[in-house]
Amino acid sequence: MDPIRGTGRAFPSAFTPPSATATPGALFPPGIGHDAVPKVFRFIRRDDAKQILIYAGGACLDEDGQADAPAAWSFVFQPILHGRLGALSDTLEKQGPYGDEAPTRDRATLRAVVGALRSHAWDDEGFTTVVLAVDSDYVAEGATVGVRRWLRDGWQTSTGKAVENKDMWEMILGIIEELDRRGVDVQFWRIPPELNATATRTAKATAAAAAAKEKSPTKNDNTSGELA
Repeated sequence: MDPIRGTGRAFPSAFTPPSATATPGALFPPGIGHDAVPKVFRFIRRDDAKQILIYAGGACLDEDGQADAPAAWSFVFQPILHGRLGALSDTLEKQGPYGDEAPTRDRATLRAVVGALRSHAWDDEGFTTVVLAVDSDYVAEGATVGVRRWLRDGWQTSTGKAVENKDMWEMILGIIEELDRRGVDVQFWRIPPELNATATRTAKATAAAAAAKEKSPTKNDNTSGELA
């Protein structure tokens, strides 16, 4: 699928839990989506079978902004089934959809969001709301507050600097606009890191494996991929 730049026709919103003590695990327990054919196993909201939750996380083994720092992303969309967790993970591409940015954990988390939203036809599964659980303030605040301001101000910050990860933000907005056309809303829920441990741990393992491969004298370098 070719990336489509978002225009601001639709935006994600912040998820508001029913109480301050609500946790993703309690509010979105493992459940069966009966509207899908075949049926699917997802994290489905206890009191609204049309809402699902996906955990998204990223990891970067060097946060100093080095262009070759090993980074990876992961999202968990399905509870453990037949002994296997429904998670997808991969290394962060060295070239973004519309430009290049140094790898960071936040950028990897944005890539996890892209992967999660594009991974399934959520409307075909019978869901009308996708809640993305992330432990990054940058991602949660950027998605629900920042993008509106950045788009209005020509992708510049209040100090006149270029917005970081503009390419990822534009791509996320484009995906959200397509989902909106299909009747699916996207919300972001900022959760504590310990509640997002599985996605983060998976991303770290993927980044570490990529770093080990880079150091191997027999490596087959296939990490210069381009996000599309």
